[in-house]
Amino acid sequence: MGFVPKNKRVIKIKHVKLSDATTDEQQHKKNTTSLSNITSEVIAITSKEDSSLFIYDLRNGNLIATFNNTNNDNNGFCTIGSEYFATSQANKAMINIYNWKKDQPIYKTPIQEKSGPICCSSDGNYLVMGSASGMVYLWEISTGTLLRMWEAHYNKISCITFTKDDFYIITAGDDGIINCWSFEQCLDRDVSLLRARNSFSDHSLGITSIYCSYGGCNSRLFSVSLDRTCKIWDLVTGRCINSIIFPTYLTSVCLDPTETTCYVGGGDGIIYQTDLIQLNPQSIQLLNINNNNNKNNKNNNSLAAQSFTNENEVGNKRKTFNGHTKAITSLSLSMDGSLLISGSMDGNCNIWDTFSRQIVRSIANTIKGSISSLIVLMNPIDSLNFNVNGTGENKKASDPIAPLEKYSSNNIERTSVPIKLKQIDDQENIKITVSNLQSRIENTIVSNEQITNHTNLENNNKIIELNKTIQEYEKEILQFKKQIQNLQDSNNQLKATNDQLSKQFVLYKQQQQPQSQQQKQKPAKKSAKEVEENPVAIVTQESTSNKKQKTKK
Repeated sequence: MGFVPKNKRVIKIKHVKLSDATTDEQQHKKNTTSLSNITSEVIAITSKEDSSLFIYDLRNGNLIATFNNTNNDNNGFCTIGSEYFATSQANKAMINIYNWKKDQPIYKTPIQEKSGPICCSSDGNYLVMGSASGMVYLWEISTGTLLRMWEAHYNKISCITFTKDDFYIITAGDDGIINCWSFEQCLDRDVSLLRARNSFSDHSLGITSIYCSYGGCNSRLFSVSLDRTCKIWDLVTGRCINSIIFPTYLTSVCLDPTETTCYVGGGDGIIYQTDLIQLNPQSIQLLNINNNNNKNNKNNNSLAAQSFTNENEVGNKRKTFNGHTKAITSLSLSMDGSLLISGSMDGNCNIWDTFSRQIVRSIANTIKGSISSLIVLMNPIDSLNFNVNGTGENKKASDPIAPLEKYSSNNIERTSVPIKLKQIDDQENIKITVSNLQSRIENTIVSNEQITNHTNLENNNKIIELNKTIQEYEKEILQFKKQIQNLQDSNNQLKATNDQLSKQFVLYKQQQQPQSQQQKQKPAKKSAKEVEENPVAIVTQESTSNKKQKTKK
């Protein structure tokens, strides 16, 4: 034993096994890798000519994964929850559904006509698609049933999306019309004919892109068109709040997370930035007033729009992103709004700094053709489990997803729906003991008893309500019976009076008949005065009567 000073502390060293140390290091590495996968943002880029989907890291630009057979057109890519995504095949009547763990589609589902833009609800339960004929198709993803199909536009549907709260399905087409459909009515089988809740038709040419802001059914809608205008709509009032004119036709639109800055992609390869807060309020008021006027005041509308746009163009000359040589096809922003990602027809994907409007990074080597769609999302790919089993086990029975139906089956009966439970991470220290198991069993028993009690209460309440309705119906039936009895009594009285009147009429007729007969039997006697006045006429009458008697003999 060595000498230890009084002021010094003795540090006790804890002996650790080598195996424990290695397991701790492995867990630390797993934690760091999982955190990096969770916190990293990626860019999902699709190309029509290359028929593939690329996943790039947003911050360092590294290629993470590629998916094959994704030959989709503009707005033909959407995520389904956090584990799946779907692509509509360009010029084909087919939709491919993928799992983020496989580079090949798990389902290739044929549909009735050529596919178009698709979108999924926020909860990942429903998928909608617009077609070139103007029809909209709605599927339930868990069962694959085609719930409804209806005619939404007279021309090709170019854009389709849900509001953030899934209250509306918003469709836009080449006919320049935007329709808002109630999602509740779309799911209601009793509604045979769907009608749009709101319809906006101020665009003069086809609509190329729409963006629905936060706020659900009370939000604002941004739309860009080939008529060089970006319009802002209020979904509550159904009016156009603002209209901004640009020097070229527009192809895409997006907003920053604070919804104060609007980014619009043009056909000349330039991205235009507009500050929504600094818009001139006087010009907005003039535009709203003119939009509410009659059709005779069209010249005033155009003058107000021109003065408003000229004022914006002067203030926004420097707020442009120059770097593409062809038309912009898609725009997206990072989660914090510091980076703007743009895709173009030239096949380049540029990552911009929104503050300096300079290119931070450009992705142009692996993509051969033009970029059709582009989305920024959290990294869904686990590099350790990506495509481990090859392509042989793509279709698993445990996946809570089914191939989409081509035609609607009018079966209302619901089959069993597969549900995938949440996986338990190995990192969590779960201690399974007998006491824990007993407590869990007791909790499940209690919860089952609560569920049964709740269901019994609901059933009893329903029975009470049904009995009340039955009593009310019985009372109404008694009232109807009384009314029927009163009507029968009145009918009998009318019959009795009718019989009395008919009898009286018969007696009156019988009394009139003998009087008429007596009058006929009595001959007409001439008076003495008449004989004295014209005796010759009487003689002639008698002679004529005698002649008639002779002729008869």
